[in-house]
Amino acid sequence: MLYATLRHLIIDTRNFHPLHNMNKRYKSLIKKIAPVHKHELAKFLCIATMIILVVYIHYVARISRDALIISHLGTETISAIKMWAVLPISMLFMLIYIKLSDVFNRSHLFHTMCWFFISYYVLFALVLYPHREALSINVSEALVLKLPALKYLFVIITNWPCCLFYVFSEAWVVIMLAISFWQIANHICTIEEAKRFYPLLGLLSQIGLMIAAFLSKSFVVEGSDWQPTLNHAVTSIVIAGMLLSLSVIALGKIIGLDFLNRKKPHFSTRKKASFKENLQYIISSKPILLITSLLLCYNISLNLAEGVWKKSVEVFFASNANHIHSFMSSVNIYISILSILCAFVGVYTLQTCKWLTSALITPVAIIITGGAFFIFMLSKDSSSVHAIGIPVLAIAVYFGAMSNIFARATKHTIFDSTKEMVYIPLDDDLQTKGKAAAETVGMRLGQGSGSFIQQLLFIVLPGLTLIDLAPIISGIFLVTLLWWFYSVFVLNKYLASKT
Repeated sequence: MLYATLRHLIIDTRNFHPLHNMNKRYKSLIKKIAPVHKHELAKFLCIATMIILVVYIHYVARISRDALIISHLGTETISAIKMWAVLPISMLFMLIYIKLSDVFNRSHLFHTMCWFFISYYVLFALVLYPHREALSINVSEALVLKLPALKYLFVIITNWPCCLFYVFSEAWVVIMLAISFWQIANHICTIEEAKRFYPLLGLLSQIGLMIAAFLSKSFVVEGSDWQPTLNHAVTSIVIAGMLLSLSVIALGKIIGLDFLNRKKPHFSTRKKASFKENLQYIISSKPILLITSLLLCYNISLNLAEGVWKKSVEVFFASNANHIHSFMSSVNIYISILSILCAFVGVYTLQTCKWLTSALITPVAIIITGGAFFIFMLSKDSSSVHAIGIPVLAIAVYFGAMSNIFARATKHTIFDSTKEMVYIPLDDDLQTKGKAAAETVGMRLGQGSGSFIQQLLFIVLPGLTLIDLAPIISGIFLVTLLWWFYSVFVLNKYLASKT
């Protein structure tokens, strides 16, 4: 009896050992942070590696393309490229992808599209960029003077090798991330797995951005020649591409190539709504109209502020591609760090604060930093500001960077989370058709409107730069932010009435 009692006490003591309890708490915490079961680990690691590498390539190309266009062609060309080149060529890539999907299986299609893009990056580094002047198409000065409104279209035609690099870097994120990667992920993951895996993949995508930004900064070779920096960037893209292909091959071995490439049975679906039908659906529903306003305001304000900011970066760094490359890398490092912090801040604010508080974080951050940026841009020639002793343009550049960092870091964490909460009290029809309409119109119009506004100003006032247009753009920026605040407050009243 005594032996049994002592044995029981010893077992109880072991169970309550502080280290034992601590290990249990750590294991519980790890399961909450990374809810991946042991038998899923190999599959998850392959998917995780894929998204890190796809995002890495995207941001290395993105940082490079910004440095290239800003330093070589001028910031004003960016909005023209988005309007005249990105949209039509992206549509062409989409048609090619659809045609190839009927020819290749899922894994072969991924490899084909991946190396199609990477081959272009190599071609650009080895041939197109070194010989860009010889490959340029000359447009007569008489034609440019006759049609000043089309000045930046002529710049695109003349400098097509550089502009094509911008287009390919934009198309990578659509074809390889938004379509190819998520097509594989959605195919091999069950709904239950997706609930556990996808939030982690969102966090890992920020790790990919962070790695890309840190390495891009290390690629920079001091001097006026950007070619060595470009060579380092493209070499890293090739290595990442090899690892990406190996990850897909490993995934095929883990889950089976037959399962990876298996086509799901086709189910008849309703006809996709036209742009006109989406607009009608938005106008007929007040909450959907306000959600669309949020998306429009975010994209327009970001695009407008970013255009003037990049022009200030161009002037501040005297169009030196290596300096711009290094600076843009630093900005993206801070975006990745703040994005991770915002993910945790977003969870805390949504759980402890009212919806209105969380929804106001993004526009308040943008209007404070973006407003400060425009104030310094408009007062750059003021004698009172020069008395500070710091170059006014330098202050403006860093406030513009802060605005861009806050806008991009809060987009996929706080902004999207508060936006998605608005759909919860809506009926099933609005949650499906309404959401599709709002996201389609809000994103499509929002992303294009900023570029369209800039191009329209260049057509009306062809002799001015983005810095010259800063007073007009700042006014549009302010109006957009005020409408954003109005939409948030009206949505808050709507949500309050539903709870």
